[in-house]
Amino acid sequence: MDMPLPLRIETRQVEPDITVVELIGKITMAAEIRRIEGLVEELIEQGRKKVVFDLAAVDYIDSSGMGTIAHCFTRMAQSGGGLRIASLKERVKQLFKITRLDTILPSFESAAAACAEFTVPGKSGAGTP
Repeated sequence: MDMPLPLRIETRQVEPDITVVELIGKITMAAEIRRIEGLVEELIEQGRKKVVFDLAAVDYIDSSGMGTIAHCFTRMAQSGGGLRIASLKERVKQLFKITRLDTILPSFESAAAACAEFTVPGKSGAGTP
């Protein structure tokens, strides 16, 4: 039986003030969740207020993973920043709909579209459903 690969997390700076966090794999285990939340806390401490979670390479998220994304969204908002979700695969998109997180978290077709939304003056941050 194959052991699941650990979640890979890669970050890159887009524009001077936007950070794209690419999540690769499955978001399921408590250790992975702590890594994601810890990264968001580090970004907040560094003064990074605009974050995009690129989920193009995420095949599965369990309920604790969904809760983590919601928690990160709330933490960014509390710090005066924003979190966008991008590139949801169909299965993950359905989980967002079932949990109704799609009504709260702005999501976009691509990381580029999410980044562009941050740069539009006066935008409230609402994404595409």
